[in-house]
Amino acid sequence: MGLTAPGAVVPPRLQRALDAFAGLQDDGLYLVPVRHHSPACALAVAALVREVRPAAVLIEGPEEYTPLVAALQDPATVPPVAVLSIARTGESTSSAFYPLAEFSPEWVALRAAGEAGVPVAFIDRPWAAAEHPDEEHLTRTLQAERYLADSRTLAEIARREHCRDHDELWDQLVELRPREDLADWRRTCRDVLVWSALARLDYEPEVLAAEGSLDREARMAARVREWRARVDGPVVVVTGGFHTLALVEALTGAPEGDPVRALEPAGGYGPPATQNTAAWLIRYDFARLDALRGYGAGMPSPGFHQRTWQWLTAAEGPEQVTAEILVDVARRVHAAGAYDRTGTAATGAALEQATRLAHLRGHPWPGRTDVLDAITSCFVDDSGPDAALREAVDRAFCGHALGEVPPGTAAPPIVAEARRTAERLRLVVTDSLPRTTTTDPVRSPGQRERSRFLALMEFLGTGFSRRVGGPDLVRGQGLGLLQEQWQYAWTPMVEAALIDLAQHGGTLLDVAEARIVAAEHALDASPERRSAAGAVQVLAQAAVVGLGSRLRPLVDLVGSHLDVDPSLGSVVGAAHRTLALWRARASLDVDDAIGYSLLQLLHQAVPAAAYLVLGGARPGPDDEERAVATLVAVHDLLRDLQHQLDVTALERALDRARLDPDTSPGVRGALVALGVVDGAVGDDELSAQLVAHLGTGADVEVSVRFLAGVMAAAPDLLLHTPALVDAVGAALTRMSDEAFLAALPELRRSFARLRPTETAQLAEHVAGPAGGLVDVRHTDLTQADLAEGVALERQLSRSLADESLLAWVLDREPS
Repeated sequence: MGLTAPGAVVPPRLQRALDAFAGLQDDGLYLVPVRHHSPACALAVAALVREVRPAAVLIEGPEEYTPLVAALQDPATVPPVAVLSIARTGESTSSAFYPLAEFSPEWVALRAAGEAGVPVAFIDRPWAAAEHPDEEHLTRTLQAERYLADSRTLAEIARREHCRDHDELWDQLVELRPREDLADWRRTCRDVLVWSALARLDYEPEVLAAEGSLDREARMAARVREWRARVDGPVVVVTGGFHTLALVEALTGAPEGDPVRALEPAGGYGPPATQNTAAWLIRYDFARLDALRGYGAGMPSPGFHQRTWQWLTAAEGPEQVTAEILVDVARRVHAAGAYDRTGTAATGAALEQATRLAHLRGHPWPGRTDVLDAITSCFVDDSGPDAALREAVDRAFCGHALGEVPPGTAAPPIVAEARRTAERLRLVVTDSLPRTTTTDPVRSPGQRERSRFLALMEFLGTGFSRRVGGPDLVRGQGLGLLQEQWQYAWTPMVEAALIDLAQHGGTLLDVAEARIVAAEHALDASPERRSAAGAVQVLAQAAVVGLGSRLRPLVDLVGSHLDVDPSLGSVVGAAHRTLALWRARASLDVDDAIGYSLLQLLHQAVPAAAYLVLGGARPGPDDEERAVATLVAVHDLLRDLQHQLDVTALERALDRARLDPDTSPGVRGALVALGVVDGAVGDDELSAQLVAHLGTGADVEVSVRFLAGVMAAAPDLLLHTPALVDAVGAALTRMSDEAFLAALPELRRSFARLRPTETAQLAEHVAGPAGGLVDVRHTDLTQADLAEGVALERQLSRSLADESLLAWVLDREPS
């Protein structure tokens, strides 16, 4: 079936446009309506350029892209690639991609023109002239086709043709034609014009004007006239089909073209914008080109269409694509350990079913939906597709190819620096698949540079690397571990982020230093908000990314904050992180002078913390939990430093706080428990205090706060001190029902610090003397279920991060 087949009913306006469209061709102007990333349209463009031998090729795309034509036509440029546009207004930055695949009509036009020695120009409105909504951050495409997806007319045609959506309808009417029909560029262009015009006629001119389409079309029409006057010979104009109807009407003087012509300025648009400072050529990948993943233009399943294109341009024909896809899916499922559904017999059955479905639907070879339907029928049982099959189908149909751009051209040097460094450190950047790597900078000096590079790329917010496990000196987590676990992937978003960073420095370390200096100034700008912990975090960040030149001023900054910081938690946190930095000084390649200075900071932190302990032990009820955690951290610091420094001042401060009558109940419970752990307080004293706090007539709120402090500081005491367990059990047994019910929520919170087995053990001990029974209920969930849930959560997080949606889910601004 063809959209312009004899006998087809065509709206009068569209029929006039088709007649004018043919008249323009007779006059040497070839408007080529395309669907972005359509192999059928790409074949039509190639055939047209070969036949008409144009004097110029014009392409829809911002005018500032024209200086990039030489790089796009360079043999070293291998798709998928994209031109990245960046517009900066004040403090805000807006970005968009113009992707090109090997089967994109625009790419074919660029290459065919280059081979013929024909000039190429982009003729659309400059990107900086468009409005850029803030919510679209690094995800916007300049080739959006949402009007096709939302068209009521196309939806009705799809329903009548028994197609699931406009994509399946497009495949049936345009892509899945015999090869001899695909070579007929005149028919393809007419059909695409009809397809697109039917969608356009669903929308009022006011909608198109508000959205900006009419303004863009006015500029494109003006540029077409200029080129026709400039060259002697045919002119080929490749644009999205949605714009072709407007261009035909505007260029032929039709009354329907008045809204477009009215927007053209009287004096014309002047010279095209040719400054390429805000347009860069970057590598792209199929994952971001896939309409099924939210890409707003072009075809779903680019990996499938890439295979189709390769076979369409070869001698054998596209029939081989089905077998390739099915074998690829089966191989991936087998690699995941699932052998029962995709064996040789099932794969053969799927191939036969796809072929028969294509024949039944009148397709010359199996299309995308034919193959997907065959996979569903032959590879999926009643329980539905498992994760391995879904992943295999996604990889096979989407693809994971990453393009290549000429070295040193059309991108700031910082991009080449990052990629070159990653390659030298043996990190895979030839595709966009996420990978994991482990570094051991403490025991393997050769891995220190890799660790620093991964940390640097994470700190700069490039999206290339993310620490997923191991010691984190910046956040103060996992400090007792040795190996770092990283996840990384080189994606188009990485190159986009690097290009955006280039305005802040010429190299990665230049940009990092600018950020560190800005953070340093921010900490120093408000004396009333001095934070030793914040200063040490900046110091640690500079150390882990290899900014040795900033360590001396940052060490001095930490020292100045330790003297005036009024927060015990901040001072203790700073001391812990400083100690971690001092211990890691060798793996960080910190020189001896800085190492000595770090030790001096610890000398300074001990009396500073000791001075603040007494005040920190007197919080209100709402702040008590945080205060207990802080005092436990003080105790941990004391034990960590006792072999390196004189910590007498801290010991005395904790003793005074434990004996101070104004110390809050929770803090006192924690300090008494810590005293038992250290041997400074006997078990009998702790038991006596517990009995006193939980006994008859005691204040229930004070009682549970004291017990909560004990459990927060040393929960093991209840498990390994029988007398203590007996005292708690007896006290709880003597409680009235009203008092017990009032205390129950806080008691639950306190005992939640124990492991489930420990809780059961303690419950048995307490319930036994009281004659109670312990009912331990088990669920049918297994450790494998937990592992699968965690894996799914991580996979979802990675997917959201890849699509720049993680910030939206977390309800915060993108970093």
